[in-house]
Amino acid sequence: MPHVVATAGHVDHGKSALIRALTGTDPDRLAEEKARGMTIDLGFAWARLPSGREVGFVDVPGHERFVHNMLAGVGAVSCALLVVDATEGWRPQSEEHLAILELVGTGAGVVALAKGDLAGPAARAGAAAAVRARLAVTRLAGADLVVTSAPTGEGLDELRAALDRALDRAGEPPDRGRPRLAVDRVFSVKGAGTVVTGTLAGGPLVPDSEAELLTGGRRVRVRALEGHGRRLERAAPVQRLAANLAGVGTGEVARGDVLALPGHWRATRTADARVRCLDGAPAPLTGRGAYLLYAGTAASAVRLQPLDAHAIRPGESALVRLHLERPLLLDAFEPVVLRDSGRGGTVGGGPVLDPFPAGRVHGSAARVRRAEQLEAREADGRDGLLACALAELGAAPLADLPLLAATGPERAAAVLGRLVAAGGARRTRATAWSAAAFERARRAVLDAVAAGHRRDPLAPGLPIAAARHAAAAAVADARPAPSAAGRTATPAPRATPPGADGTTGSFAVPQAGAEVVEALVASGELVADGPVVRLPGQAVRMDPREQAVRRRVEAALTAAGIAVLGEGELAALGADRRLTAALARLGVLVRLTPALWIGGEALAAATRRLRAAFAGRAFTAGEARQALGTNRRAVIPLLEHLDRTGVTARAGDQRRLRAGPDASGPGTRRSRLPG
Repeated sequence: MPHVVATAGHVDHGKSALIRALTGTDPDRLAEEKARGMTIDLGFAWARLPSGREVGFVDVPGHERFVHNMLAGVGAVSCALLVVDATEGWRPQSEEHLAILELVGTGAGVVALAKGDLAGPAARAGAAAAVRARLAVTRLAGADLVVTSAPTGEGLDELRAALDRALDRAGEPPDRGRPRLAVDRVFSVKGAGTVVTGTLAGGPLVPDSEAELLTGGRRVRVRALEGHGRRLERAAPVQRLAANLAGVGTGEVARGDVLALPGHWRATRTADARVRCLDGAPAPLTGRGAYLLYAGTAASAVRLQPLDAHAIRPGESALVRLHLERPLLLDAFEPVVLRDSGRGGTVGGGPVLDPFPAGRVHGSAARVRRAEQLEAREADGRDGLLACALAELGAAPLADLPLLAATGPERAAAVLGRLVAAGGARRTRATAWSAAAFERARRAVLDAVAAGHRRDPLAPGLPIAAARHAAAAAVADARPAPSAAGRTATPAPRATPPGADGTTGSFAVPQAGAEVVEALVASGELVADGPVVRLPGQAVRMDPREQAVRRRVEAALTAAGIAVLGEGELAALGADRRLTAALARLGVLVRLTPALWIGGEALAAATRRLRAAFAGRAFTAGEARQALGTNRRAVIPLLEHLDRTGVTARAGDQRRLRAGPDASGPGTRRSRLPG
């Protein structure tokens, strides 16, 4: 597997000379760098180590004025090569670079005591002891220390072997199925067009694939990939990579942009993180300070909103909300670095815990609740990200799972599947739910339907729209209040409409209510009946007075035979419009026109008589009236109803019976009187 090693160390301690000696490539590519003898920007080279593994090197500038360039080079690297001049020893930028390596989580490294040919044995031993003492309480404690000399070649073979051992300790770079290439250089190649370079992380990338440049969201095509001087059919993390892009000019992409697969990543302007203030920071980190945040090859001004402390004193850590001036791509559990924008020094940093916090944090109760949620994220780690996100949000679109789980779409779907199997989550058509949120929505719908039955026993059920609203309200009540600029505890940058700059919205689930109702119908907990839903077994229920009216109506229908009743006649029997509608749902009545009704049994009997009288031939309305023994007031609306329901087919003044059942549509069977 490929690996990338980044240099670190004070200015003029020999980093570039050492890389040149190890690789045969001069990492200083700018004329100004060669003229001044000082690295200004990132340099790149590669070599093969004794184990046979290929290693890319990122050479970073050591001068304090160019720490921003150094920060762009140490993201996603596998290992660090910390270079200290054996004659000068530990210096200020040695200290700051080590602090940055600590903050970005570099856990593997080698120390090179450079310019060993210029230092005597005592100077070498003193410098080595000082370096080991300084590293003793850091991630690089116990790292191999090799005395080297680029001009003489002293220690170079031992350094190569030490790098191999360090990379063995670093392990294989993670492949999360969600590749990204943080752009650190842009140039044009004659005949090819725009080329970007960077360190690939998060997943593999292949040529001739569609991609997007973030944060702007511009779609591009990856024409070709090249690494270590040769064409690649597949690039794996972590690897130095050049990508030839179609669909974008060199003036439209810059350092800080990210090349990613469509839909896998999204930029954000708000994030929650665990931030540590460096021991040597000149002042505590506060919400009033002005800072620059560095992530990958990008940077943005940022304001801090402390969540569990008013200030973070040197040597301490706390949970904070980060309000970014411009959108950045941030990954969960990936570290960011903070520098004081006034004094210019590195002051702190730490891992992002939630790149997409859903709501504002306003007031002490909200801060405490949010701190508890973030501590749960810390405890559960990457594997628990999706469960924590669903617990916080209640529900989220399936399309957003890669963002919430910080992994590729297929892996995010697999994580959800395991949560569902374990009973911790539910999945509906387009939404993922925490089990608790779905149960709240389910209970809200069932309670609303049951209340509707109690409120109006004659109603067929609760309108579907009302059931959906009950579910949606239950989800909304449990979700965090939406984020709003100017309503947080500290001022935030001016809000931008979600999506306008590639940033995320609030993982809204506008169809959540509809999907809960669909799921309850599918499981049999609800029955869909046209525009309403009802509980299984729930029927129209009548009180004694209404039952007496029903009996009078049925008696009148029996006496009338094949005849119609108007609304006035039904009202005279005691059936108001509400009870008339209930009798229609029970099949006692069938509406022929807005104002005329016929008995359900009478309609079925009329259909049977017409079939018996006119089998195989056409008939007129007059003939039908005679066959049915009724009057014109009844026969015309009855025949028009049969036309509408497909029992008869009309041609001019004549009709023919279609093949079909004797009953003429829904609602023709009489129900038993509810007990």
